[in-house]
Amino acid sequence: MTDTRLPLTRLRLDLPKWATRWLLLGMWWLVVGMAASPVGDKVWNPGKPYHMSLLLLFALPAVWWMAKHVRDFMRQAVVASEGPLLLVLLAWIMVSSLWANYGHVGDATFVVAYIALFVFSWAAVARNYPLLLSRLLYWGGIGLACAALVAMAMFPWRHLNTLDWRDQGRVVAFGLLNNPNIAAYAFGAAIVWMMQVPVLRRWQQVLRWLALAILATFVLSTDSRASWLAILAAVAATLLTARGNKARLSVLAILAAAAVAVALGGWRYLVERGLSYRPEIFSKAWRLIEQHPWRGLGMGSEYTIQAGGQVLPHSHNVLTHMAIMSGIPGLLLALALWLLTGWRAWCHRNSTIGGCLLALWVYTSVALQFDTPDIMLKPDVNWLLFWLPLALGMGLAWRRHDREMAVAMRPRVSLIVLTYNWPAALARVLQSVAAQTRLPDEVIVADDGSGAETRELIARIARDFPVPLRHAWQEDLGFRAASCRNLGIAMAKGDYVILIDGDMILHRDFVADHLLLASPGCFLQGGRFKSTAQETAGLLAGRRPVFAPWAKADFHVFDGIRRLYAFHALPLARWKARRRNGGRVMSCNMSFWRDDLLRVNGFDERMEGYGAEDRELAARLGNAGVRRKQLKWAALAAHLEHDSRAQPDVNDMSLPNNRLFHATVAERITRCEFGVDRHMAELSSGA
Repeated sequence: MTDTRLPLTRLRLDLPKWATRWLLLGMWWLVVGMAASPVGDKVWNPGKPYHMSLLLLFALPAVWWMAKHVRDFMRQAVVASEGPLLLVLLAWIMVSSLWANYGHVGDATFVVAYIALFVFSWAAVARNYPLLLSRLLYWGGIGLACAALVAMAMFPWRHLNTLDWRDQGRVVAFGLLNNPNIAAYAFGAAIVWMMQVPVLRRWQQVLRWLALAILATFVLSTDSRASWLAILAAVAATLLTARGNKARLSVLAILAAAAVAVALGGWRYLVERGLSYRPEIFSKAWRLIEQHPWRGLGMGSEYTIQAGGQVLPHSHNVLTHMAIMSGIPGLLLALALWLLTGWRAWCHRNSTIGGCLLALWVYTSVALQFDTPDIMLKPDVNWLLFWLPLALGMGLAWRRHDREMAVAMRPRVSLIVLTYNWPAALARVLQSVAAQTRLPDEVIVADDGSGAETRELIARIARDFPVPLRHAWQEDLGFRAASCRNLGIAMAKGDYVILIDGDMILHRDFVADHLLLASPGCFLQGGRFKSTAQETAGLLAGRRPVFAPWAKADFHVFDGIRRLYAFHALPLARWKARRRNGGRVMSCNMSFWRDDLLRVNGFDERMEGYGAEDRELAARLGNAGVRRKQLKWAALAAHLEHDSRAQPDVNDMSLPNNRLFHATVAERITRCEFGVDRHMAELSSGA
């Protein structure tokens, strides 16, 4: 038997449910808490409550997760260039703290470990759960918008550590964001990713536009020119990823509105504010770099720059600050990491996470040239600007590496989903496919003539689907499942083909089970739960299926599995698969080596109308020496209830399909005349 297991795991978020929710809450609070936590004694300090709450909500469950998969995280850390570069940078930063003029190695070690924990945990989520990451960013943006709304409402009456901001009319938020520039950068980042994150439900879309309006109002009220410029640059970058004319027109409208605002008088405000002493600051920062070009002052060091009659605690630029603190080696390492992140964003710009990353990368590249330069701190706004994009890029790199390893180390799997005019069910089926512990290498939706709604659904889902998702459509000329599946088989590029129907919600190990029990010279036959009508309504609404004997299913129908088999148990599945035959043949859950299918020419396309095409194929495979193995206690699936097209008597010999089936059995036919070869010839000729 071929070993199809991949040596690299998917780093599944397999903590107990309560611990998983705990971690996700911590990841959300890391984003929102910096704007909603109590204000510390210093303007630049978010205060102990924020950091202490993060240790409990985020750090503790993240350490638990990483400790549980420590070897897998260690392997993943070096599969893409970002990992080694990050580890070398953090090591150099920690070493530099030995000669720092302030702080000590213990503080540096804590910050370095904290950053590594953040980057690798968020990268793992980006790699394995892109939809979950999108939801985290969406609700993080909603949380920041709520904090911005409260901050604007309370600003006239708040007791601030400094009155300068109120005197200047520059609004500030709470916690770490108790500074207009820093708050503008954080809320600007939220604007950028909220414009990219996809949402399907109408109320979520409305909520997003309300949040964007609130965040934009706050950013405008901070008078932070750098954040305005960074947002416009990021919006311009979205032209490269905008899908459809409507999205491009929206981007152009935003840019045009900004241009009109500048032309109608905004330029006077920009000119009056001047350059804010930036040339003088840069000149004095360069002198500090020249004093310690290779070692820098060391992480945690304090320095000041005098410019325009002010004493500034940093250089207002991430590049010069990094060079001052960690020397040219630290600067080059950080710059290499950032450029590599930009390259990842460009390569994946057509995916949701990649498009979000590209916009954030452009935004940060502009913003960090003007303020908030220190990226080596406990959680603060720079974690959203620098370390979050790095984590997203690393996650995308890990996903690409996994796909390359899959091609090299295991048979390619093509999952073919038969559908006809039930897009709601198809969406749930594809959602269960995307959640597989072992993803197929491609998914082909074999469409027996559905309308535009199904086509649009597939196109929308394909944008962010974890594997290639293709649509094989044929004209609606009645029930022609044999021809439709043959079209999918002809298009398939995999070595192994799994067939399912578009009304089957899969167990998370469905594909893995098929591969685990696959062997040369055999094909596999699985079954399905026949969910009740009430359970089907819940499943279509988003409820997770229950794969257990107490599931809400009809275990007495002839074409459903029995209650005895209604749970997942691989040892029992291996034992059952040793039996030569048995059980009902159903193409809703079957798998084959593609070469075996081609040898018998796939399904017999003379068989139109419901029934017997799967039994006839199984008979020809058996005649050709390909043995049928049962799948019990494995490859489970929940069938969505609908009106059946089955004949009252499946063995009725008056039905043409049954006569063809019995002829195949009686004459021991191995290859049909009208089969998959027709579609392969059309595809090869480009017809």
